[in-house]
Amino acid sequence: MSIEQDLTDTVLDYIEGWYGADAARMDRALSPQLAKRHRVSEEELRDVDAAWIIRITGEGRGRLDDPSSGRKEIAILDRTETMASVKLVSEEFVDYMHLVRMRDGWRVVNVVWDHHGETVA
Repeated sequence: MSIEQDLTDTVLDYIEGWYGADAARMDRALSPQLAKRHRVSEEELRDVDAAWIIRITGEGRGRLDDPSSGRKEIAILDRTETMASVKLVSEEFVDYMHLVRMRDGWRVVNVVWDHHGETVA
C-alpha cells in the first residue's frame, strides 16, 4: 500500500469514526499525545486531548444518520516518509492535521480546526 493510501485511511478512521460514533476507530487514528486546538477568540485557544475526543466520539457527538454520506474531502498537502500535513473538510469543520508514522502506522498528532461555511473549497 502507498503512503498516500495509508494517510488517507488514517484520516478516514478519524472522520468516519466521528460520523459513526465509533470510538475504537477514532482511537486507532489518534496518537495518545494528540493536541487538538481551536481558536475561540483573538486571545484564546481551546485545547483538547485524545482521551476527550475518543470519549465524545463514543457518546455520538458527531454521529450522522448515514455516516457514509458525510462530507470527507481529504488533501495531502505535504509528506515525507515519517510525517505529513493533511487538510480535511468535513460536514461542519475544516481540520489542518499533522500525522506521524509510528511503529503501528500513521497517527494524528496535531490538529488545528475551525467551523466552516459553504465557501470552503
